[in-house]
Amino acid sequence: MRICVPIAAPATERAVEKIKRANELADLLEFRLDLLQDCRLEEMIRAAAKPVIATYRSARQGGAGSDNYEIRKRSLNQGLAAGAQLVDVEFDLPPRFREGFLVNPGPERMIVSIHLLEGTPSWTALRKLLLEMAEVGASLVKIVTRARSVEDNLRVLRLIPEARQKGLGIIAFCLGPPGRISRIASPALGGYLTFAALEEGEESAPGQIPAREMKRILNIFNN
Repeated sequence: MRICVPIAAPATERAVEKIKRANELADLLEFRLDLLQDCRLEEMIRAAAKPVIATYRSARQGGAGSDNYEIRKRSLNQGLAAGAQLVDVEFDLPPRFREGFLVNPGPERMIVSIHLLEGTPSWTALRKLLLEMAEVGASLVKIVTRARSVEDNLRVLRLIPEARQKGLGIIAFCLGPPGRISRIASPALGGYLTFAALEEGEESAPGQIPAREMKRILNIFNN
């Protein structure tokens, strides 16, 4: 059961300090390139004792990024060049920008992601989306929706066995307070990872649980 902690900071020194704290709690680190300002990625990578996911989250997908496709692609490539092991590529990026990542770093190191911020679609729509994303060719897909009710979690978590039957790795959970249960249940059901905040007040998305608390909860499933 993997916990990934997002890292964002206004300067390298602050980012490195967060990374050193996260090393003790996380199995992976996510460098949020849309939130990092004036940071030296190579120095951050050297400080990371865990694998790193390079992510540029656009405003449309719930992040802070407003750059054009070319700059977003360049930012992700800079993360890979600095030493990130995985790259998160948004599904709504035009195919001509996405396809280069299937060659370098390759499908086994590419996550294709989508965030549905308005709610959780029907099971039929979610399954169709999973199949469409699988056709991109990445070995990992990430589907995140906003939970409007506790029941929304069940539809999203149902994606995990569906993807695994197809030999596809998946990250699937819901945003928001009603979605917290899916953040806990997802890795227990075979999801590739779950996200947790470094500390309370440092959440990069609504509904994140502090990493120390998440680790304690997940340890219950392992014992």
